[in-house]
Amino acid sequence: MELIIPTITNTWIHLFYWLSGLFAVSIVLEFLMPCNPDQPKLRKGMLTDILYFFVMPLLTRLVRILLMAIGIYVVMHNAKPDDVMSFITSGYGALSKLPVWGQSAIAFILSDILIYWLHRWFHSARMWPFHAIHHSSEHVDWLSTYRFHPINSWISFTMVDVLMLFLGFSPIAITQMAAFNTIYSVMVHSNVNWTFGPFRYLFASPVFHRWHHTAQAEGMDKNFAPTFPLLDIMFGTFYMPEGRRPERYGVDGANIPSGFFSQMIWPFRQRR
Repeated sequence: MELIIPTITNTWIHLFYWLSGLFAVSIVLEFLMPCNPDQPKLRKGMLTDILYFFVMPLLTRLVRILLMAIGIYVVMHNAKPDDVMSFITSGYGALSKLPVWGQSAIAFILSDILIYWLHRWFHSARMWPFHAIHHSSEHVDWLSTYRFHPINSWISFTMVDVLMLFLGFSPIAITQMAAFNTIYSVMVHSNVNWTFGPFRYLFASPVFHRWHHTAQAEGMDKNFAPTFPLLDIMFGTFYMPEGRRPERYGVDGANIPSGFFSQMIWPFRQRR
């Protein structure tokens, strides 16, 4: 168990530097090419999102490291230290014969499919109160990326990573995949007008994901895929009208509180 923590921690330290640069780039791009130019820079809910920005990545990483360490212990508890390190760097079973980058690519595709269906599940009546927190921001930008209730985040993302671990993917490969997912998520939440043109059906763009966040009826329950819109095309949930942009965001009529701690409690009150 003690072998995995420094390995994954170093990856997340590097991710912190990448994210710092990405946030700076996002701010500049939102200024130069906004999707919604009238969206205020100092907006309602910004302080709440800043708190999410500092709290949720820490909670998610700690839970991910804990669950992955437990997973490694369960899988390798009778193994020698060298075998454990081999698992961390190379995985086990047939997957261990693949390079780490190949494992990351396969895990990335599998996780995208799983997250797509989990995302649709969180739009069901039973799970919606937890996911509604993410949709509650009336202004979608890079800072709103982390507005996730912990229940939503742990089930949709952390547990998928742990499942990849039990399938035999290297923890390093999973961590690299999770790092890329984090960076990509910041990009698609940014208030920029990118559609990716002819590649709009291959990769999720900021405009694609903004239609998912819209409070306009036409875009409700659409565009669930985190990375590959082909999933939405296949299952009838793709919506991205050419030449148009969503204009209104948030959750109408839900009366979701604006404060961080109130939002932590609100979903449980809705499920009584």
